[in-house]
Amino acid sequence: MSRIESDMKIGIIHPAMNIIGGAEMTTFALIEGLKKTSYSSTLYCVKAPNISSTENFQIKKISSYNFPLFWRYQRLKENKKLFQISNKEDLLFIMGGGLIIEKTPVRNVFQYCHSTFAAEEDFLKNKLYGIKSFYNALLQKNIEKSFSYLKNEQIKLISNSNFTKEEIKKRIKKNSIVIYPPVETTRLLQFYKIPKIKKVITISRYSNEKNLDFAVDLMNELNIDYDVIGNALHKKQFDVFNHLKKIASIRISLKCNITQQERDNLLSSTKIYFHTSEETFGISVIESIASGCIPIVPNNSAHIETVPFKVLRYDNKKDAMKKIQGAIEGEFDYLLPKLKEHIIKFSKERFQNEIIQQIKDVK
Repeated sequence: MSRIESDMKIGIIHPAMNIIGGAEMTTFALIEGLKKTSYSSTLYCVKAPNISSTENFQIKKISSYNFPLFWRYQRLKENKKLFQISNKEDLLFIMGGGLIIEKTPVRNVFQYCHSTFAAEEDFLKNKLYGIKSFYNALLQKNIEKSFSYLKNEQIKLISNSNFTKEEIKKRIKKNSIVIYPPVETTRLLQFYKIPKIKKVITISRYSNEKNLDFAVDLMNELNIDYDVIGNALHKKQFDVFNHLKKIASIRISLKCNITQQERDNLLSSTKIYFHTSEETFGISVIESIASGCIPIVPNNSAHIETVPFKVLRYDNKKDAMKKIQGAIEGEFDYLLPKLKEHIIKFSKERFQNEIIQQIKDVK
């Protein structure tokens, strides 16, 4: 990527950069790309990542509010503060997961859409009674304002997949461009030809929406060696992890918060990658393909874009079991070269180039 001569000041808003998920990986790639330009960029956050400032990049961290019983209100207050202190930038990237947008005088704003905002729309339908209804009404009002801000002409939407793009278009009647999230395909392709063990792996956050109960139940029946690699930060996530340990057979190994090196070693030596939840993109699916795994994924959501061969997508438990067994036996190995070619468009370098082009087009 060539250096770009510009004095444009760019702000990046992502409140919590202390855990690593898809939204955080995308934000790190954005920061890395901007560091290679002559733009001045600033990350505005509440919880800062462990990355260094440079001549053209800095971090501005605000103090966290402390409302442990009202954590949604706490986040609301923190988000408002982040938008207030970033109001002198020439351009803003809103990179946090979910709907965190607030009113801002910044003329050019890019909202990167990691989700379809379905959860926020569902929350608007909640009806609570008693004293909690006042709290609920306050949060709902903020969400309604956020949806209205998204429709402003100054806000340009970037979706992480065509699936997300179409779902958002249905929701707020606004178009967006698609820039797929960055995947470290170049680094992971070094593992592509490593001999594979006939076992299955899943990489996921330990959360209920990831449908890991389904995976453990299915793999208990198949009686195949199976690794689940997951992250957990909050009590509810550790509860999911501990619950799965109780129901998993002896051939299932559940690992929590392991190092990247451990993760790479397990992924690179495994033949089958199994995914169990709907996704608006699914970075771990692409990582598995780059590492030389055969992906078996649900036949829905953005999986149709990331895994373009229907024979690798399942419709139900019986179908998933059949396809995992087929993959173990080598039935789908002929698709590996085609999958490898397909994931080129999901590289980190491509993401950075497309983001920089969007900034250049603003000038």
